[in-house]
Amino acid sequence: MEGPDKRALTCGFGIGFSVTLFTPSDEADTVSTAAALTVTRTYRRRPAMIKKVLTWLGIAFLIFFIAFNPNSAADVFSSLGGTIADIARGFGQFFTNLVA
Repeated sequence: MEGPDKRALTCGFGIGFSVTLFTPSDEADTVSTAAALTVTRTYRRRPAMIKKVLTWLGIAFLIFFIAFNPNSAADVFSSLGGTIADIARGFGQFFTNLVA
């Protein structure tokens, strides 16, 4: 088969579109297809890599904060714990009033 296979598809109401089926016919097509797939895979991996780097930076900052300011770190975590406890109490009170 020489070149791409072009087919026309139609659906109801006179709407149509064409589909091109590409089949590698020689080594050059295979290499260009592989290069295109590599570029696509690299582009899709970029957000995951950024997320991983930001996660490790956050962990490093947390360790640095705890190591060099332990009193401030304890105050921050105590405050966060109190906030989470207040939220839990609020939900508990809401459901208690909802059932009563």
